[in-house]
Amino acid sequence: MNLNDTSVSDLRAGNSESNADVQLAPSKDKDLRRRLPREYFVKRPALFISKIVFAFALIALGWYGVGYALNTPVTIGSILAAIGGMLLSGLIYPHLVELQHECLHDHAFKSAKLNRLFGVLVGLFMFNSHSHYRYDHLRHHAYLGTEQNVEHFDYRFNDLASPKGFAIAFFDLNRYRRVFNILGAAFTSKPISGVNKEQAQRDIKQEYVFYMLMFILSMVASVYFQTWLFALAWWLPTLVIAEGAHFMIEMPEHYGLDTQSSPDVLKNTRTISTNRLIAWYVNGNHTHTAHHFHQGVPMCHVKKLNELIKPQLQVVETSYFAFYRNVISGRIRSYVDVSGKVTD
Repeated sequence: MNLNDTSVSDLRAGNSESNADVQLAPSKDKDLRRRLPREYFVKRPALFISKIVFAFALIALGWYGVGYALNTPVTIGSILAAIGGMLLSGLIYPHLVELQHECLHDHAFKSAKLNRLFGVLVGLFMFNSHSHYRYDHLRHHAYLGTEQNVEHFDYRFNDLASPKGFAIAFFDLNRYRRVFNILGAAFTSKPISGVNKEQAQRDIKQEYVFYMLMFILSMVASVYFQTWLFALAWWLPTLVIAEGAHFMIEMPEHYGLDTQSSPDVLKNTRTISTNRLIAWYVNGNHTHTAHHFHQGVPMCHVKKLNELIKPQLQVVETSYFAFYRNVISGRIRSYVDVSGKVTD
């Protein structure tokens, strides 16, 4: 089977009818991906909406806990409610970004407009533009295993072989420098670095400006109503909890593997065995090899694809705990290619 039957320049994520014809990552094993049954590509928008509703219900519960603590006398119960609410909200915000990942691949709905609408919505709490994520991420799929490969999330994936180094990376907020730079570009009519399409430039700027306006609105509401709710339920959990939690979701995908010169998705991508709770939380990201194997398969079916290709998987961890333990102990390190360049 010809692995080059779709051009890299297309960078297709799918279309309104089917994701079966998307560009596929290189694989050196016998390739039968174009012959997958059609049921692998059936989208389930009702299931996706149920995941969105459940996630926002958990966030509402977290906000309620913080609000309860702010409006009652200080007691052990109110303190626990505040801490629990902040922790819950901070953990669900990165879960929403994993749902955003479905939207950028057009996995959630047949309508591109609906995918963008929901993608923008779920990216709000972590200020992560749907269109920017989509632009970068589709190129990541296209160029994985080549020198052109880059990731959307600019997390610090070096010097992790110690609890201190890992903690520094967990709390690293360098990503927001790029957010501020794009906002600056939006208000000065300058182009966004690394984005070559005019429509993508417009969409990305619009979304970041929308997020900025929502943030300003929350600040105005905080002053007008004299409340710490937004600060304690949104801003602080995003910076202190959500960024680090999402760093830990993203890191296992390719960390320590050759993503710059090994064009074989079965070697440069990792799968992790885990339980149902974690699988829900990462929204199927533990089966990341299967996702890269055929990015057109909606996340609701990627578990089935993972079972199909299980005999071919080459990089598998027994658990997330085992993976992080191996990283902190130094058994898994950033991959260093022949040029000496450190990659994730």
